[in-house]
Amino acid sequence: MTSTPQTPDHTDGTDHTDRGLTEIVPAVLLVLVGIYMIIDGHGLRTPPTEGAIGPRFFPYVVGGGLIVVGLWLAVAVWRGDRAEPEQGEDVDSEARTSWPTLGALAGLMLVYVLVLEPVGYLLSTIGLFAGTAWTLGARNPRSLVAVSLLAPFVTFIVFTRLLGVYLPNGILQAVI
Repeated sequence: MTSTPQTPDHTDGTDHTDRGLTEIVPAVLLVLVGIYMIIDGHGLRTPPTEGAIGPRFFPYVVGGGLIVVGLWLAVAVWRGDRAEPEQGEDVDSEARTSWPTLGALAGLMLVYVLVLEPVGYLLSTIGLFAGTAWTLGARNPRSLVAVSLLAPFVTFIVFTRLLGVYLPNGILQAVI
């Protein structure tokens, strides 16, 4: 009597050979980014304030959270849990990647990184918000301007005035 090798029955039409790897990689990346944030956060200069939450607090909390979530996902994958394939009503599985849109967003991020210090957080982030919203299809000028101005300004006030975290002022140094 001869036996034939048994192969798993995949009746759903999907290839399950590399799903474990594709799901463990994001978990490992989360853990690595969390470790990096904690190590990098340790190098932040802290102002000599007493009893206030300093700038190191946020990288520690976010980095620790990323490590916990990454380890949680890794354990789930090792235990055999797998994500369901996306079947949301707003997902067009036939849609192709819009490379011009992706390139424009990557270009906006690159410009943002390059001009953040010399131009300053407020002006750079206003430009980033407006450019990103426009690239992704926002065409209502009133909401585009409102969000592009309000979100960076509120973030700037919260971080610089309430939390004591330095954000670059750039060309607005004399005004701010």
